Amino acid sequence: MALEKKESLWRKPITLDVEDDTDPLVTLYRGREVADLVIKVETEPKTVEKKVNKPTKVAEAKVKREPIIKKTLVVERETVVASLENPEKVLKVKVLENDLKAVLRIKSETFDFTDIREILRGKSIEIYSYLLMLAGDKGVCKIKHLDMMRVLDISRPTLFKQGEWLTRLSLIVKSSVPGDHLGTSYAVNRLENTLPISESLIEQFNTYFEEFRQNIESKII
Repeated sequence: MALEKKESLWRKPITLDVEDDTDPLVTLYRGREVADLVIKVETEPKTVEKKVNKPTKVAEAKVKREPIIKKTLVVERETVVASLENPEKVLKVKVLENDLKAVLRIKSETFDFTDIREILRGKSIEIYSYLLMLAGDKGVCKIKHLDMMRVLDISRPTLFKQGEWLTRLSLIVKSSVPGDHLGTSYAVNRLENTLPISESLIEQFNTYFEEFRQNIESKII
């Protein structure tokens, strides 16, 4: 009895004509190396490019905005020398109406005050009156801050704050010499020769000044 010829067990190797590495059959065929590569690709975090917002025009304007400058009087000065040795060289200033309105922050076209205290605010009217009293006809005086604080019964912050206000109005010019313990020199400009105000306001101040002078003199006596 003739033996039947056994069919050969050899098979042609499987070939996959697929370019996609992520295909499961390719992964199975090529082995773990491809599988690891696929896992790495899938698990690796994606890098996201951050979007940088360009500054808007409003933001650029805020950056470029210049700091607010405190507005002061711009006036013509005949001379800037004022001392006790040269009383004839007292600072003389004439403030223009627009400059005064700028300092007082007046926006309306009309310019009409009814009370001198609307300009000489707070304790500034007392400080100015006292310096004017000490300056006399020469227009200059010298006094210690502590003495003026004691006579007027005011604090140091009030003295400096109101003194700065009078300086902005060009009614006084303060001059301190380092190492001089005799006091601070002041050049005092008369109200009627400095500010563009009405005759009624000048009369109001003159009446106040006369009462103030009598009150101070009575304290000294």
